[in-house]
Amino acid sequence: MSSSSSYPTDEPATLPCYVYPTARTHRFFDRTDDIIRMDRFFNNAKPENDAQFQSLALHGIGGVGKSSVALRYAETRIRNNELDAMFWVVGEKENTMRQGFTDIVVRLELPRGQPRDHDKNRSLFLDWLEQTKSRWLLIFDNVESADLLMNYWPRASRGQVVITTRNHNFAFYPASGGLEITEWHTEAGSQFLLHLLSTDIAKQLTEEEIHSAYDLSQNLSGHALGLSLMAGLIHRRSWSIKEFVAIYVKQPQKVHGSFGNNSINAVWGMSFKSLSERAAAILGVMAFLSPDSIPQSLFEPKRSNPFPKSLNFCEDSFDFSDEMETLMTLALVKRNKERRAFSVHRLVQTSFKHFMGRENRQKSFNDATLLVSAAFPRKSEEFAQMYHTWDTCSLFLSQVLSLRDCFREEKKNDQNFSALMLYCDLNNACQRYLIETNGYNDLLELVEVNALAMPTIPEQPRNIQVDLEGSLASHTGQALGRVGRLHEGVVKLRLAYDLYCTDEPRNLREEAWCAENLADGLASLNKFSEAVAFQEKARDCWLEWARGNSEDKTEWPAILKWGMGNNLVWAGPVSRAQDVLLEGLDQLESAKPYNWAMVAYTNFALGTVRRAKGQFSVAENHFTEAYNKWISGDNLLSDPFCGACVYRMGCAALDQGNIQTAIKHLREASVITERHKEKMPVEHARSLFKLAQALSKEPRGSDESMRLYKESAHLLGTRYPEVKITGDEKTFDDLVFIWWR
Repeated sequence: MSSSSSYPTDEPATLPCYVYPTARTHRFFDRTDDIIRMDRFFNNAKPENDAQFQSLALHGIGGVGKSSVALRYAETRIRNNELDAMFWVVGEKENTMRQGFTDIVVRLELPRGQPRDHDKNRSLFLDWLEQTKSRWLLIFDNVESADLLMNYWPRASRGQVVITTRNHNFAFYPASGGLEITEWHTEAGSQFLLHLLSTDIAKQLTEEEIHSAYDLSQNLSGHALGLSLMAGLIHRRSWSIKEFVAIYVKQPQKVHGSFGNNSINAVWGMSFKSLSERAAAILGVMAFLSPDSIPQSLFEPKRSNPFPKSLNFCEDSFDFSDEMETLMTLALVKRNKERRAFSVHRLVQTSFKHFMGRENRQKSFNDATLLVSAAFPRKSEEFAQMYHTWDTCSLFLSQVLSLRDCFREEKKNDQNFSALMLYCDLNNACQRYLIETNGYNDLLELVEVNALAMPTIPEQPRNIQVDLEGSLASHTGQALGRVGRLHEGVVKLRLAYDLYCTDEPRNLREEAWCAENLADGLASLNKFSEAVAFQEKARDCWLEWARGNSEDKTEWPAILKWGMGNNLVWAGPVSRAQDVLLEGLDQLESAKPYNWAMVAYTNFALGTVRRAKGQFSVAENHFTEAYNKWISGDNLLSDPFCGACVYRMGCAALDQGNIQTAIKHLREASVITERHKEKMPVEHARSLFKLAQALSKEPRGSDESMRLYKESAHLLGTRYPEVKITGDEKTFDDLVFIWWR
């Protein structure tokens, strides 16, 4: 392979760029044959250097060192100056994939990349891989789902991909080849153990010690992680290998554990039994968290938030460090000091859960809940939104989703497994964030698990129970409404409203927000009269609350005015809608902190008003302002609302006869809506339909126009087979969620 690199002047990325895993193994041993086989695969599988795309799956049982082999291969290539870029992505779950691609785009400094726009970043990175002439290697670590992986699979004609997985089928698809990473043979395993203990036994190594190491390797079948744990025990206790063997042979011949090899289960048991109560409390919490990056800040107590009693010692950083040193010495946990983050092998998590037993698993899950709950932000009571805390939410999202998956798994295995009230409250907070960021896949799973957890919490005072159940119902309804399941969504939104309006004493502010959300659902079903009635109830509830709690007893929030005006746009009269929206916009422009999101939504609604009045140029200005406000505060160019803004900009341009401008905007809108067409097919069909209309006015656009028209009709039929296109955009508008209608 080439050992020199030069970057074209038109290369948009900052190179070289190497994105490593959170924790790296510095004491790598052997595996030379595996590295050579990888190198031979990538060299021999192509006729000339860097001429084609290649992919290789490293497969094998958990803990044998697949990730270490992949990392060592990458480091060797980098050291030999054979790579311009190397990217490490945790491939286990969708949220780790999304965040991994975003981190890469930020590191590459790709134009238009944004730290929070995961969908946009995925497209940017895949496009860059397809176009760049640089020498790159992409590693997907710990992949479980082929369907998930294919959403992030490069379309490039050059470059290399390595997958690490337990599933050998990845060697046949999507990878173009496979390499099984096996346990070491006994001799290599014994040498690995001696390598790990080289600083402890270098001066006292005897034939007897070498023989003992050989026996231990044979018992563990050369399993890398098991040998690492064994070395950690020997080092921590300052044992000789012979002394360890004497203790080890006293362990039961068959230890019930999570691993197929009983000798390895015995090592797990010895490691876990050696832990102090404090170290076990930390590891118990980590067993339920996202394993690849656990922020150290989670273990730093926050004022006014409950903290697990078993972790009170964490208040003293020295005490915490002492216990972490034990866990790291035993090779149970790794630490990245630059990121102040820990990582733990998934086998360690699984095995320690098994070791803990039911009662301690429940306690550790609850402790993890308290830590994550203290770190995750809550919505503003006044605005019922979380826009200003998105960065913090993003940092801890993976931990909430890990708790979600763990609760579902524990509940499946133990019907008596339960949740704390704070767990459901944490989920409700995260649901709000996922609604705002349109993370519907994770959101729909989270509300499902939260509904499973809610009946298991201890009995709560009536007002708290109503708040928990009402928030869950509201978030479920909002999620279903946004992905086109409007009738189901309205049922949930009515439930939320009924819970709050029948509660005593009434929580008038929450009742107002629930009435607002129900109004949006009804308006999306085109039940405008009933929607406006609920908007008026929302206003009245707020004013009733304000009379006893607010300095301004006659003013109602701009957010509610936007909701009222947005519904009146479609219900009429349009002039009243305009008055309410302008009044709300004045409030928003002078408010602190500045709510860029609601300013954007209000401008969008005003654009719809102006367009209905035939004021197309003014309408286009409002849609453009909505777009600019959104990206200035949020930077989510791939958001459905952003797509709606660009779509309406195209509509307004077409209204004015500006065909080329309309086509430009509508093409951009269709790119955005295509990213969401699985969950929102009507929005994409609408963009294609309007683009077809614009192209039909071009002399050479008739063929593409007809193709897009047919595609639009097909997409609409996948969701609403009974609906026929009438040649009017209203066909689509009537089926689109009211916020971006």
